[in-house]
Amino acid sequence: MDLDQGRVTSLPTDITIDFADGRYTFALPLPQQFELEDKCGASDNAGVRRRKGILEIYGDILAGLMVVDGQLVANPHAGRASSFECREVVRLGLVGGNSGLVNGEDVKVSPARALSLVERYVDGRPIVERWTLAAAILRATVEGFDPPKKDEPAEGPATDSGVATSSD
Repeated sequence: MDLDQGRVTSLPTDITIDFADGRYTFALPLPQQFELEDKCGASDNAGVRRRKGILEIYGDILAGLMVVDGQLVANPHAGRASSFECREVVRLGLVGGNSGLVNGEDVKVSPARALSLVERYVDGRPIVERWTLAAAILRATVEGFDPPKKDEPAEGPATDSGVATSSD
């Protein structure tokens, strides 16, 4: 959420990323959040299954990730996320985003396609890749994502120094 001249504005909660064989949109709308919470939950001492809340999952995934000199660095000694949680964020993010662009063609992402993409492009890769991807997906879900704006074309003629001069 952002304050814009006294008005509350909401940022988009999806994110489009180059991934696997194309460019895919990742989103975790409520049905996918609920499924993620259920899948990442655990049984307590009495055997009762407890959901793990989306904010708890987000906190665990962010733990151990930091930016140093503009580079994302993963510190596994401080990390709390499980590989399973990261994988499920990516899979359910694909399902929730439901779209991609592969070889210039729009594609829909069904649950079966999402699972296939994860099995092919996530499971065999280094854990840090799914960890950072899961962090990006959850950040968009929890905090919103404001994609960078494309540079607007300049108005008027360009000059070498950026300062207009006269030829007196």
